[in-house]
Amino acid sequence: MYLVGRLAASRRWLAGREAQIRMTTHQDPAVARPPYAPGAGVAEAGVPEAAAAARAPAGRSSERGAATRSGLLAAAREVFISQGYAQAGVTDIVARAGASVGSLYHHYSGKAELYFALFEELRRDQGERTRAAVRRAGESGVTDPMQLFLAGARAYLDACIDHRDLSRLFSRGDGPPGFEDAAQQNMTDWVGRNTEFFARRGEPLDEAVAIVMTGAMMVAVAKVSRAQDSAHAQRIADGVISVLSRLVALSAHGARPAAAGLVR
Repeated sequence: MYLVGRLAASRRWLAGREAQIRMTTHQDPAVARPPYAPGAGVAEAGVPEAAAAARAPAGRSSERGAATRSGLLAAAREVFISQGYAQAGVTDIVARAGASVGSLYHHYSGKAELYFALFEELRRDQGERTRAAVRRAGESGVTDPMQLFLAGARAYLDACIDHRDLSRLFSRGDGPPGFEDAAQQNMTDWVGRNTEFFARRGEPLDEAVAIVMTGAMMVAVAKVSRAQDSAHAQRIADGVISVLSRLVALSAHGARPAAAGLVR
């Protein structure tokens, strides 16, 4: 997938430019990344990992590693949200997580991978909610492709509203290199899948409409993430879905009197 490829590319890029990353993360040279690759570091207590693994059962070691990863990700979320990506430092993240710098680099290649991991977490939740909403609508008897699409679009925006702090973070524009392209590609892919959905249902969308839909959803996500409160965000989402319903109706059915009457 595109995002997975971006993560792999981010690892390679970060490995070759560690000095620049330290400058942007305000990382203390005294706690700079140890000269070992991820997966070959030292345990958090300063004991060689091989010795630590020998003392702990595999199951416990795996659980501890998962807990460490989860704690680092939760800490990165708090630090990124409060400081922004550019100003956040690796030392800030490990301090919040109660971990060590070596532990962070054992599980992640740096703060950029943490940022992408948080984005993937939100993207996965959006996808699950979208699919569940479309499935529920279909099970309730909805067969109109436009109504199914709108159910999915609303669920997507609801996920953004429920995670406004993350949505706001990802729309700030200060993410790691390559993130803006990944985020835009994610939205384009989302609309592309829905365009294919309409085509399979025998009601293809015009390419220009798909482009407008992509832009509308990107702006909607940014707007709901910056809303004053949930109620305001919900009103924005309601308005966007209303406009999209008119746009899709006009494209799918043509400017017939019934469809044209939707535009006021």
